[in-house]
Amino acid sequence: MTKMTSKFEKYLAESTKTYPFKIGVAGDLPEGFADTLESALAKFVVVKMSNGKKTPIQKRPLDFPALENERTTYFETELQYPTTTQVLQQYIKTYTNLPESHIIVRNPNEPQEEYQAEKDDAPYEAKLNSPYEDSKDEHKSAGMSRVMDLLKELEKERKERPAPDAAGDIKAPKDGGATENADDSKNKMSPISGKSKGK
Repeated sequence: MTKMTSKFEKYLAESTKTYPFKIGVAGDLPEGFADTLESALAKFVVVKMSNGKKTPIQKRPLDFPALENERTTYFETELQYPTTTQVLQQYIKTYTNLPESHIIVRNPNEPQEEYQAEKDDAPYEAKLNSPYEDSKDEHKSAGMSRVMDLLKELEKERKERPAPDAAGDIKAPKDGGATENADDSKNKMSPISGKSKGK
């Protein structure tokens, strides 16, 4: 029983979902700010937290357009307890006594993060200048050969499927008028008058 329990605990530990966040703080940080931030995030059970990555001083930091000539420090964290970016930002602001204009919390999957992601330095190459890859089946997928293959497939399907015999009981009239069912003797009565036809 204990072996099964330990397997379940191991499975449960592996399946625990974490919630990633990127926390940005503008300006010079006070001494021991990383420890203060980690103790603030302890409420949400910190799974992982990176050391702060500092950007160079920028005239207008991308995440803080209202500020000028500031550097930004980013902390990447993973929390075990689910929360939203707005709630986490307000909580960190209150806990660390930072002004709201100097802190931002983002989810790494947000579109803004994709724009800021590091790009590869490979030179851009237009697709028009690259050679076209030849297809081995280019004549099979278009042109007269494809039409003939399609007709063969349709003919094969027609032969495999039994056609309904709709004209089995119907005979053509001798006088060239409307068709008449030969076996139907009730058809001699007029639907309008209720009298027999021809009398």
